[in-house]
Amino acid sequence: MNKKTFFLLLSISFSLGCFAKNTCKYNEYEKNWKDVETYIHQNWHTSIIDSSKVLWLGKMGIIPPKPYMTVSDEHKLIYYWDSYFTNKGLLLIDSLSQYAQNSTDDLLWMVDTLGFVPNSNMNWGMNRSQPPFLAMMVNDVYQKNKDKKWLEHSYKTLKKEYHFWTDTSANAIENHTTSISGLQRFYHHATTNDLIKLYSECFHRGLLKVHPDSIDLKQKLEIAAHLASEAATGMDFNPRFENRCADFIPVELNSNLYQYEMLLSKMVDELGFKNEPDWKLMAQQRKELMNKYLWNEKRGMYMDYDFVNKRLSPVASVVCFYPLLAGIATKAQVARTVKNLALFEYEFGVAVCEKTQQSIHYQWDYPAGWPPMYLQTVEALDKYGYKKDARRVAGKYLNIVTKNYLVPIPATFSGKKGIVTRAPHKVYEKYNVVTGGINDLEYNAREFLGWSAGVYVWCFDYIMNKQKK
Repeated sequence: MNKKTFFLLLSISFSLGCFAKNTCKYNEYEKNWKDVETYIHQNWHTSIIDSSKVLWLGKMGIIPPKPYMTVSDEHKLIYYWDSYFTNKGLLLIDSLSQYAQNSTDDLLWMVDTLGFVPNSNMNWGMNRSQPPFLAMMVNDVYQKNKDKKWLEHSYKTLKKEYHFWTDTSANAIENHTTSISGLQRFYHHATTNDLIKLYSECFHRGLLKVHPDSIDLKQKLEIAAHLASEAATGMDFNPRFENRCADFIPVELNSNLYQYEMLLSKMVDELGFKNEPDWKLMAQQRKELMNKYLWNEKRGMYMDYDFVNKRLSPVASVVCFYPLLAGIATKAQVARTVKNLALFEYEFGVAVCEKTQQSIHYQWDYPAGWPPMYLQTVEALDKYGYKKDARRVAGKYLNIVTKNYLVPIPATFSGKKGIVTRAPHKVYEKYNVVTGGINDLEYNAREFLGWSAGVYVWCFDYIMNKQKK
């Protein structure tokens, strides 16, 4: 073998190994990252705050007296967990950080008014919540404003929301109880008419195979109850729960409630309160239960637990990084989870779930890449010192957004009024981590969604500022 052939084979070998492990540094679009970040800074007001069907960042108090919006109010639409990830970017821009407090105040107002934060403040989104992030939002804003009076009010309201998730009484707004006392599930409080309508909508979206007219009411309501519960996960819909979401104890819900318990304990100390619940004890109890029931020793990651059939879900999800971010995992569990990153990571980022064989492809499934999954994964990796992995995943989000900002793919899509051609210089809601294009599965990706922009600003700051320190 001559020297030229040897180095050619060595180069091919290195490239294949690099590709397999997702360790290559993908810098084709790095020179344009700043252009996108500048575009976001300049377009928050016109594209986020004032346009229709996106996140409202004003003060909810100026919209008396109803707790929900009608179609005429669509310019004031709020989604619960979107707000947290949007805030992650807003808080990094001094001129816009007040909007982060505004949106947090809006959600606090909802808890004080309704007893919970709805999925959306539109009437269709009022019969369920979404993954709880309000305590984390309060903590992030407090680090910025240091307003103890505001924190005191927020703490009292957060206790009400925590009660919503853990209430086992007959008067509970929703039934989040499971057979494992101390671990919660997603659920809903939809009416019969709500559930009938949801079943029909999911059938027409291609998520159900049995026509609404071909199934009896009891079966329809049972199926729709699971669908409503799955919609409450924010990942509507996905293969993790085998279409039986209400039968599962989800990883992310209980990881977030653990964070609530730890943050509420921190707030008690900060405010000097006495005779408050022993939040740390509750957190410790939840941690032990999660490690007993949700940790999959064989696969080396946290997975959703089917408490009805007493087994773990067969589908792994990138939410396995949530317990790491929360501080629940041991170092050994962290190391094993990080080894599983390859299950989800592709050239353009992390897919929501591992690749599986199934007849229906869901919105939150392989190969979909959604902004919150990037951010949570990066933060979890960074927390335990996996800086190179964290930087790589953050960079992949910047790349996929930038790639389609420059040349959107697909360039066209079928809209209500015919074929629509996408213009360059836009940021989109969801992407395909394998192809690097825009994800139009089920519905066409919307432009400049709040969390898409917020996570971009956060990832840009992480790589350009935090990683340099």
